[in-house]
Amino acid sequence: MQQPLLEMQHVEISYDGKPTVFDFNLQMELGEILGIVGESGSGKSTLIKATMGLLGSAGTVTRGDIYVKGKNVLDIQNDELRQMRGPEMGMIFQNCGSALCSIRTIGDQLYESMEQHRAIKRAAVDLLAMQLFEKINLPDGERILKSYPFELSGGMNQRVGIVMAMIQKPDLLFADEPTSALDVTVQAQVIREMMAMRKEFGSGIAIVTHNIGVVSYMADKVAVMHQGHLVEYGNTEDVINNPQETYTRKLIQAVPKIRRR
Repeated sequence: MQQPLLEMQHVEISYDGKPTVFDFNLQMELGEILGIVGESGSGKSTLIKATMGLLGSAGTVTRGDIYVKGKNVLDIQNDELRQMRGPEMGMIFQNCGSALCSIRTIGDQLYESMEQHRAIKRAAVDLLAMQLFEKINLPDGERILKSYPFELSGGMNQRVGIVMAMIQKPDLLFADEPTSALDVTVQAQVIREMMAMRKEFGSGIAIVTHNIGVVSYMADKVAVMHQGHLVEYGNTEDVINNPQETYTRKLIQAVPKIRRR
């Protein structure tokens, strides 16, 4: 029997000693898209930061276990966790522009992220990047590689962030509010691009968002969070069409859905 891609068991997380996530449990499989939805402050981003080892000094997992491909990421050393980031776990940040180094070109940053994990030539990285740029409708890839983040629009930097997260073909991709910094006209396109990446590489994607419309469009399963608690979890169609919790019903009523085409 294949082990889950991601499994959280009775996870509790605190910031500065104050509990923010309570007894959280979920499981996702390779190639699955999981939506983690809820309003701001519900603990969504905290969960993925805990898995990536990015809680910072104020954040602590006080109880439970988090397994990625059967490995408890809470028990391993920082060096091993750093090696997992990229090839095994990738992350698209809410504002990729702010996560990029302003004084390094896009090409330099992509190459540096790749060479940390395997021996590879710069030309090979550039070729991989331009192939991915083409897949997500970023024209003139050579110019983008030579550009600094401040020379690109916010939407372009967000797509660069998607490429940076996907270029190592991670088994597990976290996306933390990946469209909230984008114009409305670009949001649906970026979501479709992420789904195309899942199809291309077979990665599992956990997308964190306050927008249940995004989740209803792209996710196979959905976890609804409220004030640090998991209040509803199941197949997206079941949760959207037959929500069991009042909070879930309010989210569905409040947010318009993205129409498929």
